[in-house]
Amino acid sequence: MSRAIQASDLKMGPALKVLALNECRSLERSLAAGKARHERIHEVRKSSRRLRSLLALFTELPNRRAVTLDKALRQLVHSFSALRDAHVAVRTARLMATSQEALTPALVGALKRHSATLLGEALESDPGWRRRRVKVQGIVEAVEKLPWQLVSPSIAKGVVKQSTKRMKKARRVALEQRAVTDLHRWRRRARHLRYQLEFLRKARRMANMKKKRTQHYADQIKRLASMTDRLGWRQDFQVFLDALGHLPSSADASDLREALQKKSARLSKMSPSQP
Repeated sequence: MSRAIQASDLKMGPALKVLALNECRSLERSLAAGKARHERIHEVRKSSRRLRSLLALFTELPNRRAVTLDKALRQLVHSFSALRDAHVAVRTARLMATSQEALTPALVGALKRHSATLLGEALESDPGWRRRRVKVQGIVEAVEKLPWQLVSPSIAKGVVKQSTKRMKKARRVALEQRAVTDLHRWRRRARHLRYQLEFLRKARRMANMKKKRTQHYADQIKRLASMTDRLGWRQDFQVFLDALGHLPSSADASDLREALQKKSARLSKMSPSQP
């Protein structure tokens, strides 16, 4: 092994630690923000998922603390799921309102009220997200103490290989079954892989490593981003359909949901571009 590669081995781990702590600060800022709650909730969930993609780099070591942190971040994401889904339903309704005559202002208003009610109840239960912020402070302190220096390029390469394998398996099942849950799993695993590649690309640049693999990661990231965006719209559409089903019974909501479910069935037969 050459001296250059040995030097890179020493640099990758610390570079990843810097990136992880930057993500931690983003998570803390989003959780502490008092305005634009729904946008900040989205940022909290995104930062949590990105940190989980980094913690996966410790699976080959392995590290029990990383496993515990991964579980804590997953719980944080799930704690905001209902709020995020309700907001996504409102956003999707607004986008569709111009092309769906059956999507009346009354229905959009009902979705908005449902979203506002959930947010109000959540803030009453955890004012200013204080409990969550205390938990995140502990997560950040633990992330800083992880043995990042042990994460070498070879370990990172192995983790990416495993993530790619899992994503391809999820893609195969999704394209065979066409089930909503399978499509969503495909999207999650593709997004997880994309986050890992984004972090490794940045870390390699910081460590002054060879540009060939760095560029290869960049090409993969671009393809994955395009594909996850398309799958994301399908997921948003399904969240919107589910939200209609949770509204108080009305002929308008039932008729619209039935019509859009037929559209959803047609969409499920279409194959997104594959990375």
